[in-house]
Amino acid sequence: MRTMASKKHGVVLGLLGVVIALVFFVAGAVSSQLMSAHLTNVFNPRQTTALGDKTSQVFDLMQKEANDPPSEATALNGALNGLLTSNGDQYARYLDAKSLASYTDQMAGQFGGIGVVLGEKDGTVFVNQVYPDTPAAKAGILAGDYFYKIGSETSNTWTTQKVQDGVKGKVGTTVTLTMQRPYKKGEMPQNIRYDFGNPYTVTVTRAIISTPNTESKMLAGKVGYVRLFQFNEKSTDDLRKEYEQLIKEGATSLILDLRDNPGGDLNQAVGVGSLFISKGQPIVQIESRVEGTTVLRTDGNTLSKNLPLIVLANANSASASEIVSGALQDHHRATVVGATTFGKACVQTELKFGDGAVFLTTADYLTANGRNINAKGITPDVKLDMDISLELDQAKDIQLQKALELAQSQAK
Repeated sequence: MRTMASKKHGVVLGLLGVVIALVFFVAGAVSSQLMSAHLTNVFNPRQTTALGDKTSQVFDLMQKEANDPPSEATALNGALNGLLTSNGDQYARYLDAKSLASYTDQMAGQFGGIGVVLGEKDGTVFVNQVYPDTPAAKAGILAGDYFYKIGSETSNTWTTQKVQDGVKGKVGTTVTLTMQRPYKKGEMPQNIRYDFGNPYTVTVTRAIISTPNTESKMLAGKVGYVRLFQFNEKSTDDLRKEYEQLIKEGATSLILDLRDNPGGDLNQAVGVGSLFISKGQPIVQIESRVEGTTVLRTDGNTLSKNLPLIVLANANSASASEIVSGALQDHHRATVVGATTFGKACVQTELKFGDGAVFLTTADYLTANGRNINAKGITPDVKLDMDISLELDQAKDIQLQKALELAQSQAK
């Protein structure tokens, strides 16, 4: 029996968030050509027939008896996603042709939507990141806010796919969102046992979003600061250009801000690490049940000057961000400042499936020195927890202020 699946883009390391432009990101994603094609005739015909027969029987029962029977397309989508997660793989998912096209657009850096990146925790969906000067930013949505109501639909258990479907739409149209902002420490009323926060409602106009890869500036004391928002196909080149310009302007030390960066392309994680670490050094170890262990190494394309480096990270820094942070820490190339990172150390591979694709966890990864940080995260060299909202005010951003202090003290 010929399999319907074939390898497409390879590996995805990420949080599985979504850049609502709207498109996918799902908590930190990475895609590459790392895994070789190994899907041949892997299906057992007897098992496949049994699965198919029982699935069809349940679908028929739902059509006859369910109060709200699903369409065939909806049932197929649900069945595939149920099967993909049946082994406990929380990051596995199926994307139909439309969702896959949106995901591809997002990884290319431009799409239509409101301008946020999604993550999942506490059984629902939150805003992992808000891009500057986007409809979401102008509406006052902040990183850390939770989705409560989209249009007329209310839920405390949103999934990224449902949020994506609810928010995306034609450019120029509007969507009304009710969000919940978490209480700050000590602010939750005593009579509330648990709540994400008081809701607020905004109407957002959808727009074409060109996702910025970087935000850069020269800080006091000739510190070259660059924030990297995600790891897409342009990230290494964009980061290099920003740093080389800052070096040209006289930067004597550097800050790499990976806070709220959910991950992205694995090859780009290697490329970003290569900017700071000499050729041939390990960046990450990939351990696969099928293909064994592969060590990915730096490519030698370092920056023109080997300047002191400080890395900023927090609990929303995931996957590819953790690979880079871990490698720089393992090689004693940078001081990591901030909060313990997300802790996603597994690899998703994108496999072509019909007109869409499935994403399966196909490997685990270890840091350059072999540390397993899954569900643990990268512990910063200088641990400094901070409310995410303070990132909007440089004067109150104590993580950035600490990074700046260290960068100035280490300047050559």
